[in-house]
Amino acid sequence: MTKLEVVFLGTSSATPTRGRNLPAVVIRREGEVVLLDCGEGTQRRFVELGLGINKEMVVLITHLHGDHVNGLLGLLQTMSMSQRGKRLTLVGPAGLYQWVKASMEMLNIGLTFDLEFISAKPGVVLRRPAFRIRCGRAKHSVEAYSYVFEENPRPGVFDSSKARALGVPEGKKWSALQHGRSVVVKGRRVKPSQVLGPRREGRSVGYSGDTRPSPSLVRLFSGADLVIFDSTFAAADADKAVDRMHSTAVEAAGVAKKARARQLALTHFSARYRNVSPLVTQARRVFPKTFAASDGMTFDVPERVSER
Repeated sequence: MTKLEVVFLGTSSATPTRGRNLPAVVIRREGEVVLLDCGEGTQRRFVELGLGINKEMVVLITHLHGDHVNGLLGLLQTMSMSQRGKRLTLVGPAGLYQWVKASMEMLNIGLTFDLEFISAKPGVVLRRPAFRIRCGRAKHSVEAYSYVFEENPRPGVFDSSKARALGVPEGKKWSALQHGRSVVVKGRRVKPSQVLGPRREGRSVGYSGDTRPSPSLVRLFSGADLVIFDSTFAAADADKAVDRMHSTAVEAAGVAKKARARQLALTHFSARYRNVSPLVTQARRVFPKTFAASDGMTFDVPERVSER
């Protein structure tokens, strides 16, 4: 079984609190890491949580506000000091690369690895063998984007007892069947469908960044297994959410409900709320499968199974 984990590194909004760091979320799948935003202190959270900084990695930045990006330079520098050799892919608004490049030059930060930059735009912005990243425009006070991590569909679970009963020898032929390819055994063709369970659908995780709710985000997050959404304000402070181009927990729940998401994680809480339980209560009245993200929390995205 392939684990797909979401690790919350920072769940506060513009200022940190005693219990919440600045925005950063990691999606981890079989040694690959996707980092969503990189607030100040993110590199320390990587060390504390044992996430590793020399793994295959993609960094997705939603927008150029300090609480979402100020940890990036330190993370890049630490990677170089640790002699990272793997290429790093960075996705974000067009101005992000200019800021990174100018800052590294001024601070004499030299990288030991290749840095690939992809300018964010609506649609598919990145493809990997096991997943893809889709992007949509967020509705914030500056150019901003939201992202969806989408795992590719995979063959069903391999049944070794069926393979043995069909006379398939262990090794390369088992591997071929596990990857959806037929094999020939003593002149007979053995198909993957004879030894595999139902196809496993790809799982998806949506991340809003800072935004007002919008129909386009409902479409972007349609059917997601987990939506992580801006929940800066409580319902009583809805006027502040509108004025500052953020969302309330209730509005986040509305997006998740319309998108028919499976679960909703509230995050990016204003430091004014020492206890976010009331925000969760408000959101659950609209979308029951809601929880409040907290720093250090890990969420395991469950497998999906579809009929053949």
